Amino acid sequence: MKFFKNRFNLIASGFILITFIVGAAFYFQNSANAVKAETLIVQTAKVRTGDLVITASGAGVVEPAAQVDLAFRSAGVLNELNIQVGDQVTSTQVLARLEENLQAETNFQALFSADGIAQAELALANTQENLVDATNDYSYLIGSDAWYWLGQLENAEAALNTLDTATATSQREEAQKLIDDTRARYVYYLSLRDDIPDVDIALARANLESAKVALTDAQAALNIVKAGPDSLQTSISVIGKETTKLEGARLAIESTRLTAPFDGTAISVKVIEGQTVNTSPVITIATTKKLLSHIYLDETDLEKVAVGKRVIITFDAYPNTPVEGEIILVEPALQNVDGSSVVAVWALFTAPTVTILSGMNLEAEVIAGEAHDALIIPKQALRELEPGVFAVFIVDADGQLLLTPVEVGLMDYANAEILSGLKVGDVVSTGNVETK
Repeated sequence: MKFFKNRFNLIASGFILITFIVGAAFYFQNSANAVKAETLIVQTAKVRTGDLVITASGAGVVEPAAQVDLAFRSAGVLNELNIQVGDQVTSTQVLARLEENLQAETNFQALFSADGIAQAELALANTQENLVDATNDYSYLIGSDAWYWLGQLENAEAALNTLDTATATSQREEAQKLIDDTRARYVYYLSLRDDIPDVDIALARANLESAKVALTDAQAALNIVKAGPDSLQTSISVIGKETTKLEGARLAIESTRLTAPFDGTAISVKVIEGQTVNTSPVITIATTKKLLSHIYLDETDLEKVAVGKRVIITFDAYPNTPVEGEIILVEPALQNVDGSSVVAVWALFTAPTVTILSGMNLEAEVIAGEAHDALIIPKQALRELEPGVFAVFIVDADGQLLLTPVEVGLMDYANAEILSGLKVGDVVSTGNVETK
C-alpha cells in the first residue's frame, strides 16, 4: 500500500509539472505574439491640402530713405537762416548763408556779366596768339620737313584712336603701321637738326603743348560763362587757369551757404542767426515721403531673405494693424547688434494704412516661402534617401508599406509640401509606436 501511495504521489507531481510547463509555454507564446503585435503598430497620417508659410522673424526701426547732415565748408558768422525744425524743403533751396557769402555771390555773378564775358573772350584771344607763337618757334627749330611729319604723325594717332574695339584687326594693324612709318620719318628729319641743342627743342615742344592746353582751357571757360550761371552749379573739369578761376568762384559760394540736396523735412537745426559756426553739421534734412523699415534678423535666417520677399510689419504703436512691405536691399555684410551677428535688410512699405513716423519700432516677419492649397504631410513621414532626395512609406489597404519617391517643396519644423508622388487621402507612415 505504501508503494501505491508513493506511486500515486509521483504521478500527481508529474501531472502538475506537465501542466506548469504547458501553461508556461502558452504564456510565453502569447507574450511573444503580443510583442510582435506591438512592433506592427504603425503611426500614420493622411495627405491633406493646406497652406504652408516659411518665415523669419526680426525687429527693427523706421528710417528715412535719405538723411543728410549739412555743414559749412568754412567757418564764419551765420548771416541768414531760412529754416526751422519741421519745415518742408525742396531740392537746391538755400537754407543758410555766412556773411562771406555776400561777396562770393557778387563775384560769382560778375563772371556772367557782359564784362565777365569780354574778359573770357580776351583770355581766349591771348591763348590763340600764344599758340601761334609757340607753333612758329617749334616748327622753326625742327625744320619744315620734321614739322610736316610731326603733323602726319598726330593725324595718324588720332585716326587710330577713332577706331573702336569692333574694328577689324587688319584695319587696326594698318593704322598702327602708318603711325610707325610717320614716326620714323619724323625722327629721321628731326635728327638732321643736330645743330640745335636737344634742350631747346624739348623746351619749345613743351611750350607748344602748354599753349594747346591753355587754348582748350580758355575756350571751355568762355563756353561756360556764355551759357550763364546754371552751367556752373556743379563741379567742372579743371583744365587750366581760366577754368580754375570759375571753379574757385563756385566753391566760394558752396563753402559759405547750405542748400537742400533733395526734397524733405528739416528734422534738426542747431544754429541761430549771428552765431559763429565751424565745419560741424548744423542742419539735418531727411525724406519723410519715403520711409523704410530697417530690419535685423539672426544670421541663421540669411538664406530666407532676398530682394523682393514679402514682409509683414507690426508697429509697437499699432500692434493689431500689420502693414505689408517688400525687401529692396539686403546689406552685403553682417552687422553686430548687442554682441550678435545679424543680417540687415531694408524694406519698402507697399500699402501703409496707418501713419508711419521715422524712428518707430517694429517687429517683422519675412515671408521666405509660401504655398497655398498644397499637398501637406507631417515632416516625420519623410525618408531622406540621399541629400535632397526623399521618399515616404504609403500604407495600402492591406496595411502593407510601399516605399514611394516624392518631390518635396517647402518644409517648416512640422510639415512638408509634396509637389509630386502623392495625392489627397493617401495614408503615409510617420513611424512605429509601441503600446503597453
